[in-house]
Amino acid sequence: MKIWLITDTHIGHRNMINSCGRPENFSRLILKNWEKKVANTDKIIHLGDIAWGDDNLKKVMRMPGHKILIRGNHDPKSLENYMEEGFDFACDELGMTIEGVKILFTHRPRVGHMADVNIHGHEHDVHRVSETEFLLPISLEVMGYEPIAMDHEFIRKIRSWSDKFKAYGTLPTLDEIRLLGPNPIPKLRERDFTGRGHEEE
Repeated sequence: MKIWLITDTHIGHRNMINSCGRPENFSRLILKNWEKKVANTDKIIHLGDIAWGDDNLKKVMRMPGHKILIRGNHDPKSLENYMEEGFDFACDELGMTIEGVKILFTHRPRVGHMADVNIHGHEHDVHRVSETEFLLPISLEVMGYEPIAMDHEFIRKIRSWSDKFKAYGTLPTLDEIRLLGPNPIPKLRERDFTGRGHEEE
């Protein structure tokens, strides 16, 4: 059983093409990559902003894996409704300890968190919201429109970054974050430095 991570799929949300530079076929591309990588017995943590409308939500719910939702700002239903739709669990934030690393999963970045790292979505880029704490943005636009495996290598990297931050106040570079994804873009974009990824959703 593997654990996967995905965020801001926005299935069927056409405005993502103009506002975030997604390809015309981004919904089909995301679902195809999900189906290819995730097994029915795996767990997948979705960091919010699932889909545009109930028909597109149903497409996501047909995807493989036991689904956990961290509700996003474009997820209008109650937590109970999302579990009725098929999520194994739905919440507004989730704390987990994996291989000794305390991780807080949220949709928006959580400034002032007490975990080793806050893994979040929402921004659609990898710019820094804060230079004084370890916030780790996950961006499908940067990381290849594929779920990310939270395997031993992923956790080892997160732990290394967390240890450096605690010891020296050093955060991973934006380029290092870009390379977390399985199919990253060749180079960072202007918005990855300035942070305007979610403004026009």
